[in-house]
Amino acid sequence: MLKKNIKLCGYQRGGWSPGSKHEKHMTLNPTLFLYRFPGSHGPGPYTMKYWWTLGCFPTGLDAPFRLKEFLATYKQQHVPIEVEEWLDCFLNDPLQELTAAIEELLDLLENCTTAEQTKGYVAYEPSILHLSNALVKIKSQLGVRIPPIGIRAALAHKLSHSKLIDDLYDYKEAIMINGSTPHRRFARKSFEETDSMEHQILPDKVNTISNEVGSVVGNFVSIPEKTADDELKLIRLLTTFAEGCALRNEFDDSFLLLIDSLPFAHDDISRSVVHCNVSKAALLDGKFKEAEFHGREAALLLSNTKRTDSSAPNAYRLWATAVAYQDNFSHSLNIINDALTLHPDNHELESLRQQVIFLNESYGKMNPRLMGKRHHFKSQQDRALIEGSGRVFDNEFDLVKFGTKLYPAKMNPSTNEMGSVFRRVGDLGGFISTSRSTELL
Repeated sequence: MLKKNIKLCGYQRGGWSPGSKHEKHMTLNPTLFLYRFPGSHGPGPYTMKYWWTLGCFPTGLDAPFRLKEFLATYKQQHVPIEVEEWLDCFLNDPLQELTAAIEELLDLLENCTTAEQTKGYVAYEPSILHLSNALVKIKSQLGVRIPPIGIRAALAHKLSHSKLIDDLYDYKEAIMINGSTPHRRFARKSFEETDSMEHQILPDKVNTISNEVGSVVGNFVSIPEKTADDELKLIRLLTTFAEGCALRNEFDDSFLLLIDSLPFAHDDISRSVVHCNVSKAALLDGKFKEAEFHGREAALLLSNTKRTDSSAPNAYRLWATAVAYQDNFSHSLNIINDALTLHPDNHELESLRQQVIFLNESYGKMNPRLMGKRHHFKSQQDRALIEGSGRVFDNEFDLVKFGTKLYPAKMNPSTNEMGSVFRRVGDLGGFISTSRSTELL
C-alpha cells in the first residue's frame, strides 16, 4: 500500500502482428517470413509470373478470384446444345429493338428541356445522361455512334430541337411502314453467303422448304436497288446530328458521323449528297486529302446524273477548294475550268477561279517542300498541339521516356541539342563527330 508507482514489467514487448519487434521469445510468437509478396504499389512482374503460372503469389497466402474466368470459359463449354437452341427462340427481333429504341429516344427528347439562354450568363445545358441507354441500343442495331455533343447542340435552340424531333418521327414512321432496309440488306448478304456454301453440299443433303416460307423469305430479302425511303430518312437524321457537332466546332465528330452514314446511300444522287457533306466537314476539320477525295467522288457521281440544280457545281467547288488548300493551285484551276465547261454560267465557280488565280500569283513560286505545310484552321492547330512535340512551348504531351522515368523534352538526358537545358554543358560523352545541331560554346 505504501508503493504508489508499481511498474509491471511484462514479458511481452511489441505487438502480436507478424512484423513487430522481436522482444518476445521466438517460441512464443514466431515471425511469419513473407517470402515475396506484392508491395504497396501492387504486384510487380515477378509476383505476377507466379500468379499466372503457379496459381497464387509466391507466399501462397493470396489466392486468385477466378469466377469471371470460370463463367467466361469453363461454364460455357458445359451448356448443352439443346439449351442453346432453346435460347435462340427467345432472341429479340432487330426491327422491334430498333423501333423501341427510336420511340424511347423520341419520347425522352420530347420531354427534354432546351438550353436556357440567360443574358449575361453561360447558357445552362440540360443533362443528356438519361439518353445514353437508347443511344447504345441504336448503335447496336445500326452500327452508328451518335456523339453526345450533337444532341447537346440540337437541344440548344428550339428550332434545331423541333427539327431533330421531326426527323426522328419521320424515321420511326418509315421503319414501321416498310421495315428497316439496312437489316434486310444484311439478311440478303447472309443468304448469298449461305447460297455459295450450299453449292459445296451434295444435292441430296439439302432440305427443301415450303412455298409459303420461301415467298416470305424472298419478299424479305428482295431489297430495292436504290436508296430506300427509311434509309433517306436515316441519312437526314444523322446529318442533323452532324450539323449539331459542326455548330459546336467538333468537326471531327461531324466528319466521322457523316462517314458512317455513307453505307446507307445506294444510288448516285444520295451518295453524292453525302459525299458533299463529308467533304465540307473534312474541309472545316483541316483534312484536305479526305475533302479532296469526297469532293471528287461527289462531282464524278453527279456527272453521271443529268441534274440541272447547283449540286454538281458545289461538288466541283469543294474539290477545287480542297486542292487549293494544299497549295496545288494549277490543279485547282484545271478542276474549275473543267467545271466551267460543264456549267458555264455559274457565278460562284467564276469567283472561286479569280481567287485561285490571285493565290497562284502570290504563292505560285513557293518552295515545293513547303507546299501544303501551312495550317489554315484552328482544328489543324489543335491537332498539331496534341500530336506534335514542339520545343517552343511546354505541354503535357511534350515528354520523353529515359530509363523508367518521364522527363520534359528540354530535360532529356540523352541529348544536348538546341533547346535542351544541357546545351551549355558540352557533350555528355557522345560521339566525337555528329550531325547534331548543337550550340557552339
